[in-house]
Amino acid sequence: MKLILHIAVFKFRSLFKILFQWSVPAVVKNITSVLVFGAFAYSAYYFTRTSVDYLLDTAKLGSFLLHRFLSMILFVYFLSINVGNMIVSYATLYRSSEVQYYLTKPISHGQLFILKFFDNFFYSSTAFFLIAIAVVLGYGSHFNVHWTYYIQVMVFMLIPFMLIAGCLAVIFLLLIMQFSAYISAKKIIIILLLLYIVSLYVYFSLTSPLKLVAAVLQHYPQLDQYFGYLDPPVTKYLPNYWIAESLYWHMQGNASYAASFNVLLLIATIFIFSLMMFIGKSFFYRSWNTSLNMQNRTSLFIQHLRWFSLTKPPLLPPQVSVLLRKEIAQFIREPSQWIHLAIISLLTLTFLASISHIDLKQNMPFLQTVSYMVVLLFNAFLVASIALRFVFPSISVEGPEFWSVLSAPVRRKKILFMKFSLWFIPVVILSELLVIFSHMSLMAYPSLVIVASLIMLGTAYALVGLNLGAGGYFSDYRERNPIRVASSQSATITFLLSIVYLTIMVSLTFVPLNGFFSFILRNVPFDAGFLYAATTLFLALSVVIGSGGALVAMKSLSRDFS
Repeated sequence: MKLILHIAVFKFRSLFKILFQWSVPAVVKNITSVLVFGAFAYSAYYFTRTSVDYLLDTAKLGSFLLHRFLSMILFVYFLSINVGNMIVSYATLYRSSEVQYYLTKPISHGQLFILKFFDNFFYSSTAFFLIAIAVVLGYGSHFNVHWTYYIQVMVFMLIPFMLIAGCLAVIFLLLIMQFSAYISAKKIIIILLLLYIVSLYVYFSLTSPLKLVAAVLQHYPQLDQYFGYLDPPVTKYLPNYWIAESLYWHMQGNASYAASFNVLLLIATIFIFSLMMFIGKSFFYRSWNTSLNMQNRTSLFIQHLRWFSLTKPPLLPPQVSVLLRKEIAQFIREPSQWIHLAIISLLTLTFLASISHIDLKQNMPFLQTVSYMVVLLFNAFLVASIALRFVFPSISVEGPEFWSVLSAPVRRKKILFMKFSLWFIPVVILSELLVIFSHMSLMAYPSLVIVASLIMLGTAYALVGLNLGAGGYFSDYRERNPIRVASSQSATITFLLSIVYLTIMVSLTFVPLNGFFSFILRNVPFDAGFLYAATTLFLALSVVIGSGGALVAMKSLSRDFS
């Protein structure tokens, strides 16, 4: 323990020095962090407070339904933390040069494992925790709870809840890496992904929000009763259910019963953490050796691809062909890249298959607009996530040897154009596929499909350019792992800026779309030029953001390699 504390102190000191560097990019990053995080936290607080006020005071849904909705949100939140920790854990435990350094020092594998686990947990879960704090403040402000209750929620609910998700993620990763020596990692990942999809499907099949609301509304106007008999028995063993029950009974004035669920959560946390420690001590070093074999197999795979042979005549101009091969080989050689791409691809295919069956037609113009904007916003959110994960780290992963590429007789604009095009083209194709599949029920209105296609085209251009520019401005050539780069503080800032951009998209298009649907459903007079004008304005903004990002990336290369 003394050794772990010694290392932790020095890691904290190094983090402190990094955060308070006096270089221009560092100062800009810190100021932007405060502004963006502050604005986003206040937005999360305000949205939560407004939603709780509406559900309880205006819609009169009752406290039981509110906390069941909260339980469903917590379940999705749990899976998000779990997946995020698993992805970052691979970089922290298996691809970190720091692990290689510590393996040569007198520190046990168990101590190294626990050290890197907490390093990974705080690295990947800090943003989730900050958002959760803002949401809890918004929730508690409606009930005027005492300030000490917020501390109780943080210490006895949120932290254990997030620890369970993080520990399970690391357990899954250790088992995947251990058994990848016997079963291909691809098959294991597909199985794990199917388990996630099945768990989501089963959970929301059992706890269908529509069925739950319909069942509770049968007791109208006595909606403040406790309808626990409606809960499926299996959901009572889930951490999100324990938190929702604890919050519900505390707001009902039964603090002792609420505390019993906190005790359950703490017992589960201790058990799962102990299980993770046991598995980590038993399998970490062996699974780390297995990860080296995975990297070797990837390198051999690249060498056997005939397309990468430099003896074959290129199909494209020589410079373009070499740069293209470099980008693709650089992507494939890192297992975390293609593993994550495979996961996202399977999730996207599942989403495309499910969204094609959604009927977006409603009877009321406002509900029609809201449902349509939710789907459009989710499509754009998916594009933003892909851009952050793959485009943002594309410059940093070049490493300090990038000077050798930039010193070659090739224009830097061509290098950046190659990076931009390699992601912009597939992202645009994905964006348009999302439009087609999500508009199956609205194909009778071609103008609506055209507008959505233009919006997603602008979104793809802006987000790819924004992430390329931010990734270049906040580049870290010492960090080779793209997952850690995409999980850094500057990446979080970029993602929040992407959300601001998507908020602008909603602000510009909501009123024109509402007028368009009012014309379709209620025959209210509407000038279609208003919708096209809003779309044109959004496209102009997207061009400015995307082009500005590319220009920032170019200037960043001149700054770093002048």
